[in-house]
Amino acid sequence: MLNNLVLVGRLADNPKLHVFDDGVKVCHFVMAVERPFQNQETGNYDVDFIPVSVWRGFSDAMMQFCKKGSTIGIKGRISMKQVESNGIKMNQVEVIAERVSFINLKHDPKETKEEENLE
Repeated sequence: MLNNLVLVGRLADNPKLHVFDDGVKVCHFVMAVERPFQNQETGNYDVDFIPVSVWRGFSDAMMQFCKKGSTIGIKGRISMKQVESNGIKMNQVEVIAERVSFINLKHDPKETKEEENLE
């Protein structure tokens, strides 16, 4: 069996970090991934919004370098978990990223100016 995928897309929002009691870190974010074909009705490229989790060391790097709009590539696997909301059980799909490539990072111009003033 093989559970392997590669995605390239932009962060739809800033990543969020969660630290467990034992110190293990996980970073959650949503990737906006454009489909490779146009919608026949609209002529536009549809976008899928995919929830992704990154564990341990990569979570620190995501928090340090990535913001909403950053382009990244991930290699990972699909994970299914069952959640319950208002007594209704639903399956939730999530991607667990095992590798992250930082392609085009969004920088805040204010931060760049502050860094230059410190030097």
